[in-house]
Amino acid sequence: MIEIIPTILAGSKQEFEKKLRLAESLCLVIQVDILDGSMYDRTSWFDAHHIGALDTPAQFELHLMVENPLPIIEEWKQFVPGTKRVIVHHELDRPVGTILSHAKEYLHLETAVAFNPETPIEEAQTILPHVDQATILGVHPGSSGRPFEGECILEKIRHLKHLYPNVIIEIDGGVTKALIPSLKQAGITRFAVASLIFSQENPKQALEDLKSSF
Repeated sequence: MIEIIPTILAGSKQEFEKKLRLAESLCLVIQVDILDGSMYDRTSWFDAHHIGALDTPAQFELHLMVENPLPIIEEWKQFVPGTKRVIVHHELDRPVGTILSHAKEYLHLETAVAFNPETPIEEAQTILPHVDQATILGVHPGSSGRPFEGECILEKIRHLKHLYPNVIIEIDGGVTKALIPSLKQAGITRFAVASLIFSQENPKQALEDLKSSF
């Protein structure tokens, strides 16, 4: 099943709420980009206390682009009832497998490992059999609207699908309408999209059109 996951990269609670309200009635899961300046030179707004108090049917997938994700994961699990899945980057200088095991076994969350464009998936061969999802970044992370890295990403997706056919593969970053057929053919079933929706003149219509195209 193909799933569109709107991605919120917000600089303020007002921006977060605006994007959430646009997407919450159309998609079951919404991704929240979490940056605190420790892994990349950018920060985002992701206040779990405030978000947990919002009345929304949305479930949340956390894309944790931070060096110490576990305290944030635990805070969201405590305060945000809709927290569903956490994505942790393989590039961390921390035991990623241990973090994801804690999230799955003790916090009862779905787990995913993310790969930057230059990171070989072979480096995560002890982790991939135990996660629910692999997230392949089509761009270098940190901001929205960057161009897709190209054929190397499609080849990585095909390789991952061949090695781990049971792992759901998500693409995050650089997705355009023109790329969707080749991404689907390579093995993508989850599309995390930001600028393809929120940079459009009518974001809600853009999301409706995107969903109807599958």
